[in-house]
Amino acid sequence: MLHTTLIILKRNDEILLGMKKRGFGKGRLNGVGGKVEPDESFEECAIRETQEEIGVKLTKLEHVADIVFDNLYYKGKPERNMMHVYFGLEWEGEPKESDEIEPRWTKISDIDYGKMWCDDEHWYPHVLASKKVEAWFHFNEDDTYDDFWVDVLPDGYFEEIDDSDVGLADKKVPAEADYVRRPTSRGILLDDKDRVALIHSVNRGWYKLPGGGAEGDELRRETLEREMLEETGYEIEVLQDLGTSRNTRHQWRLDSEAQFYLCRAKKFVGTKPMEDEIEDGDTLEWFDSFDDAIAALESVKLDEIGFYGAYFFTRREIDALKYAKQVYKR
Repeated sequence: MLHTTLIILKRNDEILLGMKKRGFGKGRLNGVGGKVEPDESFEECAIRETQEEIGVKLTKLEHVADIVFDNLYYKGKPERNMMHVYFGLEWEGEPKESDEIEPRWTKISDIDYGKMWCDDEHWYPHVLASKKVEAWFHFNEDDTYDDFWVDVLPDGYFEEIDDSDVGLADKKVPAEADYVRRPTSRGILLDDKDRVALIHSVNRGWYKLPGGGAEGDELRRETLEREMLEETGYEIEVLQDLGTSRNTRHQWRLDSEAQFYLCRAKKFVGTKPMEDEIEDGDTLEWFDSFDDAIAALESVKLDEIGFYGAYFFTRREIDALKYAKQVYKR
């Protein structure tokens, strides 16, 4: 995996684009940036590259997007490149031309996407409208793409749950730094008859929506596609990004964020269960409606099970299904 940064200086209704004079992307308008060096953070790379290419020192920057380019040809061979995009909001010095780039202030309304990389027109407008973005593009050898998706990340959460919300006694809340943050992706999976899938952990006595935590440098939707394949055996089509549910589990000092997607089951290719999923007796069960799936979750006897985490994910799944029922349009 190649990691790079892209920095877009922004002031009022203008951004700084530069005409690349040499190297990768020569002849195209782009922000400034480059490859992340070993032992260098993404922000450190953004600051260094901006100073090297246009002579200004960033003092305030904002992370606005992560873009994955699969099969992007770099120095003659295909790479998987994750580009971390930042707005440069405050800086010292004035942009000046270098042997690599000619900087040009451009009104946002006058951006010429025809002179930029072909993917830019799909995600730039969102970040320029102050939205956070994750996107994925699959490139061809001639620098065109044959498949892509763009996710505009929601602002905030559609729900926030802690111990008191699930009927448990509040514990003393430790310092925020003591909490482990765990991002996950979960899918509400529908078949062609709009039946809803749940994972039934037969030996544990509970139900869950399929999904799990990110591995490595995965984007949220990449995590979703992998987890859905592993747990349900289906390749999926994403119908809608439903937003994020936040669970703060004080007893475990865990801050869990679950990104929910409404999905359609496409091709069945077989499951790849983990050892603990086999031990739990995890089985995919289909329910005729959102209401039937909700009823199954509401029937779980949480006090008899006595597992702390089950109080949270049961409430989380019920609320996500109720929310999906409201917004789903076939």
